Amino acid sequence: MSKKPFYPGLAVVTGAGSGIGRGTAKALAECGAEVIVADIDLDSARDAALEIRRLGGITHPYRLDVADTPALEAFAEQVRTEHGVPDVVVNNAGILVGGPLLDVPLRDFERITDINLMAMIHGCRVFGAQMVERGRGGHLVNISSMAAFAAAPYTGPYSISKYAVKHFSDCIRAEFAAHDIGVTAICPGLIATNLSNSMKADGILDAEQSELTRTLMLKGQALLGQHPDKAGQSIVNAIRRNIAVEPIRPEARIARQVTRFAPGLVRFAMTQAGRRDVRKLRDTVAGPQAIARAGQLVERLPFRAGHGVDTADGSLNTKVGGAV
Repeated sequence: MSKKPFYPGLAVVTGAGSGIGRGTAKALAECGAEVIVADIDLDSARDAALEIRRLGGITHPYRLDVADTPALEAFAEQVRTEHGVPDVVVNNAGILVGGPLLDVPLRDFERITDINLMAMIHGCRVFGAQMVERGRGGHLVNISSMAAFAAAPYTGPYSISKYAVKHFSDCIRAEFAAHDIGVTAICPGLIATNLSNSMKADGILDAEQSELTRTLMLKGQALLGQHPDKAGQSIVNAIRRNIAVEPIRPEARIARQVTRFAPGLVRFAMTQAGRRDVRKLRDTVAGPQAIARAGQLVERLPFRAGHGVDTADGSLNTKVGGAV
């Protein structure tokens, strides 16, 4: 692991309207960076930029759909023309899709691949090319997940995309080292974000169960998850130290070590979990009484406001792109 001076200069953060992206944008601004805040939800980007300015930072909000490759390329050129070549780029935007392989619609696989993986690849390609041409180095950050460490049943679409993010980051880290461009894959555990707003789990949950689960996850993330501002500080520290792979939170660090030193045990446990008949389990809890009890339980669970999750019912920031 090499160390290098850290002068963030100009930074670009995608999916920066909320969650980890917003926390990272704030942390970079605290280090003196001029931050380009990009999000598919322009109102969220403007709100994040306003908060950064109130804290004394310099920032510019932009609307960006990272899944739109021509738009991403045009955005990169606009940034270079109006602000210069960035020193740090954080590819953060993402969504959540799960369910049994045979039940997940192909369009959902394509959508999560476009947003979680291909947008990251294109971001590294267009901004990496600018950094190489400039010849002064830089740093690319790709947000993966602790899901990249272990293959769990019914998480294929999300886990595959996040594993690919981590593996791709390792590949280009080796390529870009000659240009003094660092590459870091961030693998967070439970962070208080709006990621659950984008959840789809065809074949496991029906519409009513999905809403209950989404609310439960949002409340759980707000109650138990790490504040995204703290995650952002960890990401900036990883950039400063030029770390290749950085798990965030104990569960992510534990998952990395367990899968590294006991892969057979992990495969056995996941295989046993995969033997469960999820449809039977879903039908067992799908009755009116069970749904009513679950709804009461979810309603009683407290919501920790002001901790990174906008609302417990997902009524804010529900657009894809600023979820992670």
